[in-house]
Amino acid sequence: MAYVGNWPTTIGFRTMNFKAVSDTKVTTSQSGRSVRVSTAGTRFAGTIQYPPMVVGNFKPIQAIATRLQGQLNSFDITLPDVSYNSNGAAYGLTATVDGATSAGATSVDVNTNKNSETIFYAGDVLKFTSHNKVYMVVDNVTTDGTGAGTISITPSLFEDITDTSSVTVNAVPFRMRLERDIQEYRYATDGTVTYNIDMIEEI
Repeated sequence: MAYVGNWPTTIGFRTMNFKAVSDTKVTTSQSGRSVRVSTAGTRFAGTIQYPPMVVGNFKPIQAIATRLQGQLNSFDITLPDVSYNSNGAAYGLTATVDGATSAGATSVDVNTNKNSETIFYAGDVLKFTSHNKVYMVVDNVTTDGTGAGTISITPSLFEDITDTSSVTVNAVPFRMRLERDIQEYRYATDGTVTYNIDMIEEI
């Protein structure tokens, strides 16, 4: 397994389906009562559809898709809208972790450069410098007069994070792999190519 780089962004997507994938084991008794146990933390996934594009524009996409060797290797991709803070792509928020936090935690204290502001809204995403997992904010976060705040996240932390670690708050890259080993590129007789990609987060 290897990381091959950033997914090309020269050509915009026509549509994108964004998904949260949670693995749950459900056991149902004869009485109909069920017991549900989470077997893995939530991972994010997506399906991207490209518009028809000329061959020359498609070739860089074909190159990285083939280089990934199906599900073997991984890449980073910044997703339209999803990867960006609700305050806008130009929002100048910087944040660092305030106090070491252990794996399994569902909230993280941060220090920021924004005093008494709502810095995150429920549904925003972020990641920490120590590992590649992306987390979703579950409640609005408003800082106090010193710029401090507490972020509630899902899923719970996959790894420990250290004090003063940086937090990526905008243009958040998702570390992904392809969901299928076979990639199909449709070359039309009019000189255009169409392509869809199914991907899932690599943990």
